[in-house]
Amino acid sequence: MTLKFLWVNFALTLRIVLFVLALGIGVATLIAGTQAALAANLKNISIVTGDELKLGDLFDGLEKNADYVLGPAPQPGKDMVLNARTLYRISTALNLSWRPASSSEQIIVRRAATVVPQNKIEEALKEALSGEGLEGRYNLLISGGDQQMILPHGLPDSVEVSSIKFDPRRDIFEAALVAPSKETPVKRLSLMGQVERMVAVPILKSTLRNGDIIGKHDLNWIEMPARQIQHDTLLKEKNLVGMTPQRISFAGKPLLASDLESPKLVERGDIITITFKDGPLFLSTKGKALQSGAKGEIVHVANLSSKKSLEAVVTGTREVIVR
Repeated sequence: MTLKFLWVNFALTLRIVLFVLALGIGVATLIAGTQAALAANLKNISIVTGDELKLGDLFDGLEKNADYVLGPAPQPGKDMVLNARTLYRISTALNLSWRPASSSEQIIVRRAATVVPQNKIEEALKEALSGEGLEGRYNLLISGGDQQMILPHGLPDSVEVSSIKFDPRRDIFEAALVAPSKETPVKRLSLMGQVERMVAVPILKSTLRNGDIIGKHDLNWIEMPARQIQHDTLLKEKNLVGMTPQRISFAGKPLLASDLESPKLVERGDIITITFKDGPLFLSTKGKALQSGAKGEIVHVANLSSKKSLEAVVTGTREVIVR
């Protein structure tokens, strides 16, 4: 609870107490000719919508004087507490039958209000930033301080940006907002903040190990702040699909280029098909892989018939070609 709120609450309560003390002079006129005390029941809580606090806001069952003004109501969205002593003074001054059951009895007077939702404030800021040329995915990091816009009851919960300054080099902004509109600026708010650029990042749905081939169905997408992404993070689907983890890649974590490798289509010791191509000439024979290799890599193989060692390019699963 802020000192400002405590001071406002104290000031409002003090004005009511001073009013009650002043009633000693004028109360005779108000209740002249009335012998019996007026019936009244203290409310559990009082919700007021106007600028004035009335007797009927505190007590139920009043036959008259319900509209008698006691003092100013709290500010929109604020509470004011009237304790047993203050309520007793009001009751006796206005000849009500109510008396406090204990010294702890009290009533909370709450001023009804329209609160502008935080998402509407952010939407208004993003629309204004778009007008300043800001594009892409981003979040708004608004600096500390009171970011609430509380309006009197009955007003719409709308907000508009009256002015904005945006520095694209540092991604910071300053804005002035009004609610409910520029034409009716009941509430004003100044904000400062930073634009946090976001990037779509592919992650694995489940943990995969070396030899598991990554497919489109293995991927999910998340958004991350650009400042948290390492320079070698893989951001495109095409750079992941068809690859395999070098060791083990865990679900939910961004993948680095060093985490993946092309899958080995030929393993050392595999019996493979060796294709020879020379112009229109096309021959194939069986061989043995002397090295492991991924697609496009050059490996050493041995012709099973001639036992001759050759260099060949991996073209598919247990398939190589000699050019």
